[in-house]
Amino acid sequence: MMGIRMAGGRRPLWSLTAALVVFTCAMAGTAQATQAGPVDLGTLPGDDASTVLAVNDAGVMVGLSFAGPARRSLPVRWNADGQIMALPTPGGTEGQVRDINNQGVSAGYVLTPTAAVPTRWDADGVPTTLQVPPGYRNGTAAAISDTGVVVGNWTTPDNQYHAVRWDPNGQATDLGALPGETWSMADGISADGSIIVGSGFRTGANQAVRWVNGGPITELEPLGYSSGASRISKPGVAAGVLSETKTGPRIPATWDQNGTRHNLDWPSPHSVWVYQISPTGYAVGTGYAYPPKRQAVLWNPAGDLTILPDDGLGADVEAVDSVGTAVGTFKNQATAWFRNGERRQLGLLPGGNRSQAYRITDSGRVVGTATVGNGKDHAVYWTLG
Repeated sequence: MMGIRMAGGRRPLWSLTAALVVFTCAMAGTAQATQAGPVDLGTLPGDDASTVLAVNDAGVMVGLSFAGPARRSLPVRWNADGQIMALPTPGGTEGQVRDINNQGVSAGYVLTPTAAVPTRWDADGVPTTLQVPPGYRNGTAAAISDTGVVVGNWTTPDNQYHAVRWDPNGQATDLGALPGETWSMADGISADGSIIVGSGFRTGANQAVRWVNGGPITELEPLGYSSGASRISKPGVAAGVLSETKTGPRIPATWDQNGTRHNLDWPSPHSVWVYQISPTGYAVGTGYAYPPKRQAVLWNPAGDLTILPDDGLGADVEAVDSVGTAVGTFKNQATAWFRNGERRQLGLLPGGNRSQAYRITDSGRVVGTATVGNGKDHAVYWTLG
């Protein structure tokens, strides 16, 4: 049976003493080495803000550089040493890059005067426009596999929103919708490109779906009132939440490569969200285990729950690595939670008062944003020892 370990936050009175004992013992574990950073990744010349959206295992990062009140965005890439370069936007003046694979190839879209155009940039930053057949429009790439398969979404000639897959040669396949329905969305793809996860529509509610080896859309079992599984690990395990009935509680779960569901421990009838799943099966999210504050939570590969220590103040967690180190935000600062129980705030830029952590690699690179003296957000990274 799955269990819960509470390392902070609000608890029932009967468990408070035991939980404090667990937490105190955990904190007595081996201390982690001091991290380096934050390193300010800056902006493109003339811009005033930036953000990181993805990082690969080599530490190469992609994101956006912004300017002006309208927040005009340009896609950018930083090498592992933090040097910025603009990614070209053929036919347009702005765009977004959403993901990068371990070969350094990234995917996103360019905004032209008339449409969004799906785009892939190679490891040198050279752009290639992805296929959009006549009558289709506003293609946006969301994720890319290590094998070069890109997934995203577009608007069909009959004005419906559909998931789409582009193969490594740029040829497009409309991924369709559930039988009798008209809408679908692709959110993520496994590292080998074989499993795509996303959302469909059935009987008036959102449903978690996937596509395997280019096959037809299938709903993740078992069928219930609603579900969502927009997160996927590199090996192809999906993670999300479901409701078995219209008034029933939200249940966090994973679906393995065969599509079999495994519930994650959740002791509360209140809402919960899953934000990321690591290659080894650690998952993180937030939820109201003990309202009114929302807690940051971590599940180990067996589905056991740990509430990350937050001094009863609430916290947000965004990502987790293969050994269960989680990162997010606590008291307006980027924070790491280690499996030995240590919680560490990762620091601020000079003159800034806020930072956030969004992603972590297995090599210990944490990426996010931090404010500078004028209050603007800059992309940053930290390196954990």
